[in-house]
Amino acid sequence: MKIKIAEHTGFCFGVKRAVQTAEETALKSKEPVITLGPLIHNQEEVERLRKLGIKELAEGELQGYGSILIRAHGIGPNLYRDLQEKGYKIIDTTCPHVRKAQTLANEAQKQGYQVIVLGDKNHAEVQGIQAWTENNAIIVSSLEELQEIELSLYNKVAILAQTTEKEEKFAAAVKYLHGKVLDLKVLPTICTATRIRQEAAAKLAQEVDLMIVIGGKNSSNTQKLAEICQNYNIPVYCLEKATELQPSWFQKQLTVGVTAGASTPDWIIKEVIEKMEEINEGLMKETNEEQMEEVNEERQEFQEEYNIKNFQPGDMVEGTIVQINNDEVLVDIGGKSEGIVPLTELPNDKVNPKEYLQIGEKILVEVLKEDREGNILLSCKEAYFNEAMDKLAKAKETGEIIEAPVIEVIKGGLLVDVGIKGFVPASQVERTFVEDFQNYLQKKLRLKVIEFEPEKKKIVLSQRIVLEEEYAKKRNALWEQLAEGETRKGIVKKVMKFGVFVDIGGIDGLLHVSELGWGKVNHPSEVLQEGDEVEVYVLKVDYDNQKVSLSLKKLLADPWQEALNNYQVNSIVKGIVARIMPFGAFVELEPGLEGLLHISKISEKRINKVEEILKEGQKVDVKIVEIDADKKRISLSIKDITTDKEKKEYQTYIEQQPNEASITIRDTIGDTMGNTLENLIKKKKAKSTDSKQNSKEDSKESSKQSSKQSKK
Repeated sequence: MKIKIAEHTGFCFGVKRAVQTAEETALKSKEPVITLGPLIHNQEEVERLRKLGIKELAEGELQGYGSILIRAHGIGPNLYRDLQEKGYKIIDTTCPHVRKAQTLANEAQKQGYQVIVLGDKNHAEVQGIQAWTENNAIIVSSLEELQEIELSLYNKVAILAQTTEKEEKFAAAVKYLHGKVLDLKVLPTICTATRIRQEAAAKLAQEVDLMIVIGGKNSSNTQKLAEICQNYNIPVYCLEKATELQPSWFQKQLTVGVTAGASTPDWIIKEVIEKMEEINEGLMKETNEEQMEEVNEERQEFQEEYNIKNFQPGDMVEGTIVQINNDEVLVDIGGKSEGIVPLTELPNDKVNPKEYLQIGEKILVEVLKEDREGNILLSCKEAYFNEAMDKLAKAKETGEIIEAPVIEVIKGGLLVDVGIKGFVPASQVERTFVEDFQNYLQKKLRLKVIEFEPEKKKIVLSQRIVLEEEYAKKRNALWEQLAEGETRKGIVKKVMKFGVFVDIGGIDGLLHVSELGWGKVNHPSEVLQEGDEVEVYVLKVDYDNQKVSLSLKKLLADPWQEALNNYQVNSIVKGIVARIMPFGAFVELEPGLEGLLHISKISEKRINKVEEILKEGQKVDVKIVEIDADKKRISLSIKDITTDKEKKEYQTYIEQQPNEASITIRDTIGDTMGNTLENLIKKKKAKSTDSKQNSKEDSKESSKQSSKQSKK
């Protein structure tokens, strides 16, 4: 039995995202994580998640739980709003493609279109989409049901499909509506991941004798995969787990194809494959035993009918493998006894022959000699070499991928065993530069032949070509799945002055310097370095120009939300002058949070330029005079701090005056603080001047009296 796996199979992006979110939430939460209905349509995976603390409840059983996880199929707006009003913490894992379908249906409903949904009316996703049309959408499961609708009642019709629906079925429905509706709007909602999986399953079904479809019995996309495979007149078996496999399905030598629905996890697919291989080994054992019996019968008949041949060194003879040991292989070449091929005369003397030879297999050998015990010693190196050269020539012509182990690291690259020594240049090992090749010893590479000269026994191979082709496929698949609003993990590839390029799995997205954080970032290297793993938010996807804009800021807490709690009007805080403008200066209170210090609020004195008082980087104390939460603006003042200080000094001065000077702060209401202080200073100076003048006059009078008295 030969097993082939579909190129695209298993979890789609939306389901994988939902499962990962559920697992992460379960690890962090001290209480059970609740889902409205099963998280995905795969009972085995749901059972696994239940063991992690993820509990499935119906809407009426939610009493007493604080956190609810919305499954990938989504829910309607009324239920969403009801949960919020009841105070539940909502963790929304609705698939982006389902969310898109809900939004399109809702917008069409508001624009006066009669919405028609092609899909399963009992499916949670379809019910959720209908709820977004205030339950006015008409649901049909087939073209026949669509034809029963009285379309003349509607001037405007919008049609969309369940995200897992078959495209040809949706196309037939759209074709029927054309010409029957005055205003028809076609809303594309079929998930590209679904289409890719269906195409891969259809392609594989044409190449195999039997198909195994793995997935939940209630999974819509799994059922559609089975329907597609059945179109090619081959047996199709659907199962949820490995224990459902039956050996009777594989009694003949078959090529078996395997595909899985978008709700099927990798671990279930792996278990099914391993079980199939186990069944295959059992069948092979039975076959080998039968082959051994046939070989012995043929050998006996041959010996009876013909005389035993005498072989000469150098004879090339075709024989049949009858026994495989760790250090030798016994081959029946029609002699009086089996010929012996020592391990050293096998094509790969460093590998256990049981790994690549089978009992009953025909093999071409060269007679070396007959030893003293009468055993015929054989070699298959020369024959294997010729066979290897034929395979290499074919691989060069067809572009076939061959596997070969690395046997030596040399200057300029690697040597691999492809029947002969093949050379892999250093530049052809990986897509990127490799500094040390020692880790590649004994490692198997997947290679393509790029140069082949049999007469010189020269062969040059490349693994890089294989990796580049796979990378291109992976990149194209990612373009099909990528959607705005996603969070993806990536690796920083390059740091530039204007931003950072991040590889998000085959596509390089630009993380602009303005999206690195809420605060000012002078250079991206302050935040990230090449090789860093980073989680980013997909801000914008330009499919036409194949450009992706990313954001780190979107995943960080907005300092404005913190500012509303940490800062109050009339409080005095410290800040740093970030930028100076003609009309004032912006002062950074904390990274990502700035306030405007208007030029009129800098000093009591009139100034012409901000630079007369302030400079960038200067630390200042400022007073918060206004916080506008809606416009995200903070107004600051330095002048008001001085005014407040003068008021305090003035109040202290008044309180220190004698009681008869019954002057209070209330006496100054209506005057400016500057005039009040100026009048006060004048009064103090006047008193001081009068006192000094009287003192001088008293001194003069005293001097005169003293002089007169002296004369007397």
